[in-house]
Formats: sequence, C-alpha cells, structure tokens
Amino acid sequence: MKLKKMLCVLAATTLLAGALAGCSSSSSSSKEPAENAPAPAETAQESNQNPYLASENPLKLKVHLGTKESGVFNNDWPIFVKAAELTNVTLEGTLPNTVSDFTETFSVVMASGQLPDIMQALSSDFLKYGPEGAFLPLNDLIDGHAPNLKKFFEDNPDVRSAASDIDGKIWFIPFIQDGEAEKGWFIRKDWLEKLGLEEPKSVDELHSVLTAFVNDDPNGNNKKDEIGFFHRNTSLGIEGLMALWNAYPGYRAFDGKVIYGPLENEYGVAMENLAQWYKEGLIDKEIFTRGGKARDILLADNVGGLTHDFFASTGNYNEQLEGKIEGFQFNPMLPPADVNGKVKEPSKRDRARNFGWGISHSNSDPIATIKYFDFWFTEEGRRMANFGIEGDTYTMVDGKPIFTDKVMKSDKAPVDVIRETGAQSSFGFQQDYFYEEQWTLPLAKEGIDAYKEKQVFMDKFPVLKFTTEEQREIQKISPKIDTYIAETTQQWILGAKPVDHAAFVKELEKLDARRMVEINQAAYDRYVEEMKEK
Repeated sequence: MKLKKMLCVLAATTLLAGALAGCSSSSSSSKEPAENAPAPAETAQESNQNPYLASENPLKLKVHLGTKESGVFNNDWPIFVKAAELTNVTLEGTLPNTVSDFTETFSVVMASGQLPDIMQALSSDFLKYGPEGAFLPLNDLIDGHAPNLKKFFEDNPDVRSAASDIDGKIWFIPFIQDGEAEKGWFIRKDWLEKLGLEEPKSVDELHSVLTAFVNDDPNGNNKKDEIGFFHRNTSLGIEGLMALWNAYPGYRAFDGKVIYGPLENEYGVAMENLAQWYKEGLIDKEIFTRGGKARDILLADNVGGLTHDFFASTGNYNEQLEGKIEGFQFNPMLPPADVNGKVKEPSKRDRARNFGWGISHSNSDPIATIKYFDFWFTEEGRRMANFGIEGDTYTMVDGKPIFTDKVMKSDKAPVDVIRETGAQSSFGFQQDYFYEEQWTLPLAKEGIDAYKEKQVFMDKFPVLKFTTEEQREIQKISPKIDTYIAETTQQWILGAKPVDHAAFVKELEKLDARRMVEINQAAYDRYVEEMKEK
C-alpha cells in the first residue's frame, strides 16, 4: 500500500485522532510547493536588511532529529537558537531524551502518520517513502529559493546524486563530510624500538612483528599478555587486514566492473590467513566481542600493539597516555604492501553520508523550510554548524575560526564539547575538516599527510540508486546474505569450522548473491553515465 493511502487509513483510527487533516490529496503545498513562489530575487533571503531571513513572521517548525553520536535534538542548542534569530525560524524537537533506538523511533513515527515538519532519516528511507508521499521533492524548492544549496549541488554532482532517486528527484539534504583521510594503521613504535624491529612494509614483515609483539614481552612486565592486532569494531574491524590479501567485505568497482568481495577467491585466501593468525595469537582473542572500548582498555593497560582506526581519535591516545606509560608511542604508519606489493588504504571518507534531513508532506511552510536549510550552506551557517558559537567555542583569528580553551582544554573530547552547542550534530550541512584538524595531534597529521602524499586511498564505491523493483529484490536478498557472511566469517576466524570458500560461494549463490552483483552493476553503470552528464 502506498504510504499516502496508508496515512489516511491510519488517521481514521482512534490511535491517530487528528491526523486526518494531513491526508488530503488536494493539499497544494505537498505537491508543487515551489511553482507559484516568488523568483529568487524577490525572496526575503536576499533582503538587504537580513540576507538570512527565511520567514517574514516568526515560524516554529517541529523536527525529528537524533543519533547516538550527537544525541537527541535539544531546543536550547546555541547554534539553533542563533539560527532562529537570523532566519526567524525556530526548531522544536519531537524526540524525548530517553530515546536510544532511533531506527525503531523512526518506524513508529512513520506508522503514526503524524510527521513533524522536518524529518531526519536514512537515505534509503527518504528514497522509499518520498515517492509514496511522505516527503516533498526538493528540486523546485531549491531552484527557486535556496541559491547556496543550488550552487553546492551544481558543484558537487556526486552529492546531488546521493540525495536523489533514479528519476533525479532530490528528497533530502545529506550530512556531508569533508576531508579524504579516514582510517590508518597505528603501531606501538616504542615496542618496535625495544625489540629492535623496523616498521613492517609487507605482509610477511607484519606477521613477524606481530609474532614478536605477542611472544617477546615488549611491555616488560614478564607476562605474555600482549595483543598483536586489535579493533573496537566487532563487525568490520578486520577490514584493514583483509585488504592485505586483496579481499573486501562489500562491493568495489575495478575498471568499470562491480565485484562483491565475499564471492572472490581472494576472500577465501584472506580468511585462511586470518584464521591462522588468530590461531597463532596474533589477533585479539576477543576481536568479535570486546567492543567499542577496545582502544581505551588495551592501550591504557599497555597490551595493545596494532590497530587500523580513525586518525584523529587514535592519535590522541599519545597525549592521553603520555606520562602514564613510560615511552608510550602509538604512531601512524603507511599500510604494509599487500601480497602483490601494492600499498593501499581501503577506507576513504564518504562525502555524502547515508542520512540527512528532508521536508515532510505535512510541513506548514516548505518555502521557509528550504530557505532555512539553505542558511546552513551560507558562510555564516556552515561556520556555526562546524565550530559552534563565536566567542564561546571559537574566535576568529586571521580569518579562521580557532577553537577556544573551552574546547581544546576540556576533560571531554573536543567534538563532544562542540556538540553541546549543536554543532557537528547529524543534520544536513557541509563539514569543514579544519574543525577536526585543530584537535588532531601533529603526529596524526603527519600520518594523514603521508597517506595523501603516497596517494594510497582506494576509490570509494559510490552511493547507488535503484529502481523500485531492484530495491524490492535488495530488501529481500541482502539480510540473508549479510547474516550468513557474518556468522560464517566469524566461525572461520575463530577456528570453529575450517575455511571452505568454494562451499561458501555456492551457498551465497543459492542466496542470490550473483543477482545482487547484477543489480549493483546496472546501478553503477547508470551512476557513471549520470556523472558524465554533469
């Protein structure tokens, strides 16, 4: 059943009393909200009095916004209070502070039919529910009333593509990351020096180093408690190691051909080697269960030797543990060359993340809302979204926003202090990497620069768009494949069952993994053509 019809049916129940008014198919604003709008030159946004004004009269819009990282939207977040002063639009959050499962909350809100004016959601949700009537297409609104957004999309067709459906309709404004470097290798340099070892440059050298780490007591406590490779991500923590054998957990494109890593022979080779490394004790015995505190615990206990993780946050352990562990050096290093001798880094920061915010079908003023969205793409709005409030979390120095001691000398992580203002929360804006660069230690910066200089980053697999029928197939096929791969891979590495890649591939084929490759190939071909047209 189409969502618009579903909303009307639900509204008729006692559970959803009052929702019926939002279901009228004759509502003009939900179909073509921008057609009769004034031309951009006539809008209040270009008024000489206030270039940011989104509404002539004070306007309050309800917003569904919250993630685990940034928390639930707070009406008192300073940057949104300041934005209200500039735009005349005030946001009022709808989520209680007690929310912990944002996926479930989204489903409940969608089922209720009582959508707030602005909704945060995953791209897949926008692309699913938008065409069914839950959200407004933004193309005309952007063209007529959001000059900064319009220019951004024109200059960044890849981001526009990620926010659009297969017909080119834009359904949401994504959260847009800045910077190329994301993850890198970090190793205990002080342990290397103590054991008289060099930084590993190949797979064999890495194996030798990890063997020495777990057997030769580099922490000097006369216990065999050192852990070679560890990670805090229990599902993708071994991604960096897999790449050493040219294996990948998901989709990649090479010379125009889409491959699905688990179907490739290299995947089996990687699993055989990782299972052997695990058996030898070179990989954390609790790699699949230790969880998000792995870095905190293992580094503080002086037992962790090597990981593959985010540059800025991992590099900061050098400052945190300085003076607590004598000689502690957890340094970035270039990736060891893979089995074919190529130095490469499989991770690369996504530009358009798979979430953002959009305008619901029941929004009371779509034009004012898109102008409000546009504000966050002005110079002033982007600066607030990244750095917070001038005079509080940052000051302008030589034309650059420099964080104050409140951010840089807090007991909390800098990003957590910034988020207390609402900055760096999960809404539709463009990040400025300078925010992260300021609290990235010089050591980590050197690592990032080395990765950039050597051009080791692999191309990301793009965000693809699928037809309705393709999407149905994906939703039917993917969960079974994902579950099977996760369970089998873990059993292999833990030694619970021998690696049998041939049988593994046969089972994946039964689950229609080859069909998934065909679907992604077709979507990838469309993406390539779309980028050519831009």
